[in-house]
Amino acid sequence: MHLTTDEQARIAAAIHEAETRTSGEIVCTLAVERHRYVEWVLALAAVIAFVLPAAASLLDFGPSRWASAIGLWEGVPLGDFEIIELYAIAQALILLLATLLLWWSPLAQRLAPMALRRDRVHEIALKQFLARGIHLTSARTGVLIHVSAEDHVVEVIADEAIYTKVSPELWGETVDALLAGLKRGDVAQGFVDAIALAADVLATHFPATGHNPDELPNRLLIV
Repeated sequence: MHLTTDEQARIAAAIHEAETRTSGEIVCTLAVERHRYVEWVLALAAVIAFVLPAAASLLDFGPSRWASAIGLWEGVPLGDFEIIELYAIAQALILLLATLLLWWSPLAQRLAPMALRRDRVHEIALKQFLARGIHLTSARTGVLIHVSAEDHVVEVIADEAIYTKVSPELWGETVDALLAGLKRGDVAQGFVDAIALAADVLATHFPATGHNPDELPNRLLIV
């Protein structure tokens, strides 16, 4: 996913405008990489390797037909050992091919359970929260709005001072605005709308004061 210079400028302007209304600090990060869920890939590939040979056998295309199709033991009835051997080989090959297909395609990410994707994005968002020093503002009023474009997951993390006053449920509209932007294919507008909604929440509990230093970057950070 690529955002133009103008789109990034719109997001930066939205952050700047939002921070004139509150003593809080808003940081926006956008993750554009495709995450590979190893455990999910292997589990899904294993299911495929189990189901396909079984389904083929039920449809009367079992090991004997496989052997005939590749010219093995032609005209010779297969014994139990040969049948088991062919079945095991077929499963191993399907497991390997399915693993490679899922690993190098976006399918594993798109088919991964939402709970798994949310856990991964939450972990990455926490790392960004710490790496960007959002927890180091003087009043502990930093908020991170993190988006994983490929996972279609949005995470909002608030620092201690905000967390004690603002219920996590109040960030729901902020999350929904960004998800709507992702769905429309207009991430920039999604950020702009989400930032405005986040500012509404912050301004209610942390209105702007005479002393309101800008401690964190106002531009979109692409990670």
